[in-house]
Amino acid sequence: MTNLTYKVFIDDTAYTQTQLDRYQYERTLHVLHELKALGVDLRLDNQSLSHTDLNWLAPEVATKISYQARTTLGEKGMLQLFRDVEADAERRWKAYNQDYDPRKSHIGTTITEVSGIGFQETMSVINGSFDSNAALSVNPEHYIIIGDIHSGQRGMEAFGMFGEPVYVHGIASQTIPGGLPFERDLDYPMIVCGQFLLKSDDTPIHVGACHQFRPSATGFTLKSTFFCPGKAPQAIADGHKLHFATEIVNSAKYAFMHQQ
Repeated sequence: MTNLTYKVFIDDTAYTQTQLDRYQYERTLHVLHELKALGVDLRLDNQSLSHTDLNWLAPEVATKISYQARTTLGEKGMLQLFRDVEADAERRWKAYNQDYDPRKSHIGTTITEVSGIGFQETMSVINGSFDSNAALSVNPEHYIIIGDIHSGQRGMEAFGMFGEPVYVHGIASQTIPGGLPFERDLDYPMIVCGQFLLKSDDTPIHVGACHQFRPSATGFTLKSTFFCPGKAPQAIADGHKLHFATEIVNSAKYAFMHQQ
């Protein structure tokens, strides 16, 4: 049986699975505390969990409870739960886009080398075409994922492990949006780009990602670049490098598991 292996590089620094696991655990707890604060009755062995109880959950248990809560709430339940929080997030993203200049955008790039699974199988999980629950499972800050980026996708997530989730939609292209401070890398023959609009009123918020792929004999290398307006905090772009790393590695694992 072929083994799955991967390497992650952010700003030329290698990240280990142990580091990624820790980031994911911390963000999982963040999401659980937020769900609890908004009124979700989180339970373990049919016992309601307090905020203190959440801090004593082992990582694998926290991940399971988070996933169950997000899938149970679904799109309608999540939008109702986050209605005030999400409205505030929209206001902030609109402010970040005042006098938008693409040349001043913040960017963050993550490079992932994968062996043991192909880019098409992995991308089907990342882009939502495998199924929406798969897309929810690969990152704790995916609150809603409906559809896929090729035919049209809507979703709610917190960009860059920062702030609060915002409800957006978009569709993929093979073109980097004009004026952004990075270019097409011809070492990667395939590209999928997307940027988001607010789902409520179609306001472009100039937030998105470009995934550039290079296949190999045993897998692929993926260069993922996040971008957001220059008036937004730099921390959003910095944090989304880690968001990408978690999402891509987990997507490769998910695809590999279902291929076996």
